Amino acid sequence: MNPINENSRLMTPPSPVRAFPTEGTNLARILSDPQHRQSFHAQLKKYNPLVVAFYRIGLLSLFGVSRTVMLLTTKGKKSGKLRSTPIGYFRIGGVIHLFSPWGKDASWYKNLAANPNDVWIQVGLHKRPVRAQVMEEPVEIQRTLTKFVAESPSQAGYLFGWDPGRDQMDAADFSVVINRVLLVRFVEKTK
Repeated sequence: MNPINENSRLMTPPSPVRAFPTEGTNLARILSDPQHRQSFHAQLKKYNPLVVAFYRIGLLSLFGVSRTVMLLTTKGKKSGKLRSTPIGYFRIGGVIHLFSPWGKDASWYKNLAANPNDVWIQVGLHKRPVRAQVMEEPVEIQRTLTKFVAESPSQAGYLFGWDPGRDQMDAADFSVVINRVLLVRFVEKTK
C-alpha cells in the first residue's frame, strides 16, 4: 500500500478565474454589443417618462418596483430645470448605489457633475436630498463589489451573472466592471 500524503487531502485545486459580467447578462450585452446598447437605450428613452409619472403618483410602489428602481432627480446642466430619471439601484451596506454601463456619458451624470448640490433620490414615496459619491478607486470598487456579492448574491447574479454555488471572490475577475461601469454611492445629506 502506498502511504497517503496528509497534505494532498487538504489541498483543493484552485478555482478557475471567471470574468464578470458573464456572457448573456444584460450588463455584458450593453457593454459589448453596440446594437443591443442602442436598442436598450431607445427603450429607456421611450418608456422613462411614463415610469417617472407612475412612480411619482405612487403606483409603481404598490407593485414593488421601488425595491429595485428609484427616481434620480438632478438639476439640468444647461436648462437648470429639474430632471428625473428612473434608474435601478442596489443597497450595499444599507446605502443606495447604482451601477451604470453608460458611464459618464449619461445625461443624468453630466447634470449631477455640473450641479452636485442639487441631487435627490426617491425610493417609494420618500424623496430626499443626497450627495453623490462617484467611486473611482479600483480598490474601493473591488471592496464594494465584494460586499455586494456577500450581502446580495441573487442581485449580483442578476446584475453580472454571479453564481453563489459556483463562484468565489478569490477567483472572480471584476476588471470589466471596475474599468467600464460607473459606480455611484448616494449618501443622505444631513441638515
